[in-house]
Amino acid sequence: MWGKSIVGCGLVVMALPLSAAQLTLQQVWNSGFAKGTEIVSVQAATQRVAVSNSEEGLVDVLQLSPQGLQPIARFADVLSDGEEMTAVAFHPLHDYLALAVRSGDALKPGRVLVLDGKAGQPLASLPIGVWPDSLAFSPDGQHLLVANEGEGYVPVGAGYVTARGSLSLLRTVGEPAAWQHQEIALPALHGHPGMVEPLHGRKLEREINGQELTLPFDNSPEHLEPEYVTFSPDSRFAYVSLQENNAVLKVDVAQASIAQIWGLGMTQHPADVKEDGQYRPDYALTALREPDGISVTPDGAYLLTADEGDTEPKVKKLKAGQPAAGGRTLSIFAASNGQLIADTASQLDDMAAAAGVYPDARSPAKGAEPENVLSFIAGDTLWAVVALERADALALVDLSDIKAPKVVQVLGLGEGAGSGNLAPEGLAYLPLDGRHYVLAGLEKSGQVALVELKL
Repeated sequence: MWGKSIVGCGLVVMALPLSAAQLTLQQVWNSGFAKGTEIVSVQAATQRVAVSNSEEGLVDVLQLSPQGLQPIARFADVLSDGEEMTAVAFHPLHDYLALAVRSGDALKPGRVLVLDGKAGQPLASLPIGVWPDSLAFSPDGQHLLVANEGEGYVPVGAGYVTARGSLSLLRTVGEPAAWQHQEIALPALHGHPGMVEPLHGRKLEREINGQELTLPFDNSPEHLEPEYVTFSPDSRFAYVSLQENNAVLKVDVAQASIAQIWGLGMTQHPADVKEDGQYRPDYALTALREPDGISVTPDGAYLLTADEGDTEPKVKKLKAGQPAAGGRTLSIFAASNGQLIADTASQLDDMAAAAGVYPDARSPAKGAEPENVLSFIAGDTLWAVVALERADALALVDLSDIKAPKVVQVLGLGEGAGSGNLAPEGLAYLPLDGRHYVLAGLEKSGQVALVELKL
């Protein structure tokens, strides 16, 4: 039932209805490092979990059992000087771990490093595009797609240069050393409907030689920054988010080409944009969605986006008519053509506030900050789980009515949730013995949270 206005933890919030289904925190596994546990990838057939640590340049392999997560291997010393590991993907069928590795030079190609999933020895090093950010195997195991973000900037004369973003599609048949690579170049997307436009006044915040600079950008190839990759359940298509450009690319895997380009437009809903110790969603927010993590529903019918935002300026510095950065929403699109079905409006922040984990200091920026999303079916219901980076929490969303998604719970992932000191990043779903588990890499605490959906 609906509750009354309550005051707690310095925030004025409204209690919202509860669902019988609830996420429960089962375990927080500690890597032994202070931070860096960013991406989690699972192999369902063996219930193993790979965790990349971007700070330490290593991969942990964990075993999920009814007793929880247990470490079974750690693969370290696999990078060269200056390299950075940004993601890991477990092959769905074979004992292969694919690592996305950035060069220490912002303008040089990266590589996919393939390790034996049991022993950890290198099996192949495959050149790809510049500054890879994420990668994923197709469900049938025959392809690996890498999003080469190319977001690094290098001073040249009085200006700066950056590499072009691109996609690397690898045919993953046979031994890893024989995997074939094909680069998918990205075209200029000026004037594409629904994407960021010059009149929006958006800028990029980038660190160059230790300085935080705010730079102009557009939809030219060097400013297209592929962020996150997911596949359709039948492996025919892949989807790639262009976060800063407010778009998604649909890739025809067999043709190794871009099939569709979707500008994601804007969302409009109430939001709290003041850092004042209270949660009051009384500002009429108009914002570009700017998705980070994306996911396809198990039936392949819908694409879900976690609308984090990643451009400047903040709300209080916007000029008249300029949209804000980041929808603060989960959005749903038809996977066939990109048509918008619905979004969650203010619900993610509303429920974070009701749970006492809303990060009020982030109100002028991106609120609870939806970082990633996944979906699965449990109890004959379609669910989504959204990682809220700044709230240190997971949101459970009921998608029974796809046109009216309902956020039924926000669960803090540990002590201090809402401070931004846990920061869930990578998500993975793993069923085991009729139970439904979600794993979240907590980037800022060096941990992995194991959460169970109880119906």
